[in-house]
Amino acid sequence: MPALVGARGAVEPVLDAVPRGPSSDYLRQSLCPSLTGFDLTGQRRHAPQSQSAESRGSRGVLNAGTGNQMGVPSRAWSVAELADRCGGTVVGDGSLGITGPAGLLDAGPSEVSFLAQAGYVSQLATTQAGVVLVGAETKVDRSDLALIRCADPERSFTQVILAFAPDIPDIPSGVHPGAFVHGDAEVGEGVAIAECVSVGPGAVIGSGVRLHAGVTVGAGAKVGEDTLLHPGVVIYPYSEVGARCIVHAGAVIGSEGFGFHHDGTGWKKTPQVGRAVLEDDVEVGAGSTIDCARFGATRIGAGSKLDNLVHVGHNVQVGRNCLLLAHVGVAGSTVIEDNVILAGRVGVTGHVRIGAGARVAGGSGVTKDIPAGEEWFGYPAGPSREKLRSMVSAERAGSDVRALKKEVKGLREELNALRSALGASQSPLMGAGDGPGTQPTNPTEDPR
Repeated sequence: MPALVGARGAVEPVLDAVPRGPSSDYLRQSLCPSLTGFDLTGQRRHAPQSQSAESRGSRGVLNAGTGNQMGVPSRAWSVAELADRCGGTVVGDGSLGITGPAGLLDAGPSEVSFLAQAGYVSQLATTQAGVVLVGAETKVDRSDLALIRCADPERSFTQVILAFAPDIPDIPSGVHPGAFVHGDAEVGEGVAIAECVSVGPGAVIGSGVRLHAGVTVGAGAKVGEDTLLHPGVVIYPYSEVGARCIVHAGAVIGSEGFGFHHDGTGWKKTPQVGRAVLEDDVEVGAGSTIDCARFGATRIGAGSKLDNLVHVGHNVQVGRNCLLLAHVGVAGSTVIEDNVILAGRVGVTGHVRIGAGARVAGGSGVTKDIPAGEEWFGYPAGPSREKLRSMVSAERAGSDVRALKKEVKGLREELNALRSALGASQSPLMGAGDGPGTQPTNPTEDPR
C-alpha cells in the first residue's frame, strides 16, 4: 500500500511550514498513523492471528521463571538474538539477557525499549532500559546503554515484541459438537468452528475459515477463505465477508441501517433490505458496527482497516486501503475514496465525498466534501493550513483583547483618580466657560 506507507512523509511537509506549537503538534499526533494503533503500513500492531506456528517463531517458548510487563511468562532473549530477529546491529553488550519490552520511562535493566520520534530523545538520558532500538544515525551520549541500531526502529520493535508475545491456543480443526451448522449451509475444507457458533441456512463458509466461540453467521451470509471471526461476532443474513479478513470480538456486520420517517403521529421504520460487504483483507476492530444498506450494499473496500468502536452507516462506500480509527462515525450514503485516513473520533455527516488520499485529524467534524489528497481538521473541518491560520489569528486576537481590556482598566482607574482629586479641590465642579467660584451655567447639567 504505497500511499499509506508514505503517510507520515505526506503530512510532514505541510506541518513543517507551520511554527511549532500546540496546533501543529495536535496535527502531527492526529494525522500520523504511527501514533495510533496502526503502523505505517496500515496494519495493527499485533501478530496476525492467521500466522502459522512456524511463522510466529519462538512465540510459544515459555519459561515460567521469567516475567515481563506484558503480564505473561516468557523466555529471555539476548540483545544479540533480538538484533538478529529485527535485522539490527548491536552497539554494546550483546550477551545481556532481556525479558520483555517496555516504554523508555518504564523500562528496567532487563527490558528493551525503542526510540522512533525525536520528541522523546531526551528520555534516552534517563532510561534504565537494558537496550534501546534507535535509528542508524541517532546520536546517543551514553556508553553504559546497549543499543540496537536499525533503519526503522518502530518496525523493528514490532519483531521484538513478537518475541515475547504469548502463544494463544488456536481453534481445533473441525466443527465443535456444541456448534450448530444448518444442513443447508456450505462449509469448506480445513475450517475450525468453535463451541456455541451458529451457522444459518444457505450460509457459505470458505476453506480455512476460523469461527471462535459465539459467532453467528446468518442465513445466506458468506465468509471468504482463511477469514478469522473472533468471539461474539455477528454476520447478519446475506452479508458478505471476503477472504483473509479479521473481525474482532463483538463486531456486527450487516445490522439494520438507521432509517425512520415521521408520518405525523410518530417515527416509522424505513425498511433496510440491502447488504453489507467486506472485501478481501479487511480488518474490523472490536465492537464496531457496519450497517446494511437501505438498498444495494454498504461496502468496505479491500485492504481497509477499521479500529475498535467504529460505526459505518447504511449505503456508505469505503474505498480500498483506508484507515478508520477508534470512534469514527460515518453517516449514511457518504463516499470515502481509496487511501483515506480518518483519525480517532472523526465524525462524517451523510451524503459527502472524501477524496482519495485525504486525511482528517482526530476529533474533526466533516460537513462537506474534501478534495483528494488534502489534510483537514477542526469543527467544522477545513483545510489544515487555513485552520491553523485561523487558530493563530484567534490566539493573537484574544491576546490583543486581553491587553486592551487591561489598558482600559488602567485608564478607568486613572480617570477615577483624577475625578476624585478634582472633586476634592473644586466643589461643585465648574462647568465649561464658567469663571472661578461661579456655579455651572446649567444647574441641571451633570458636571461630569
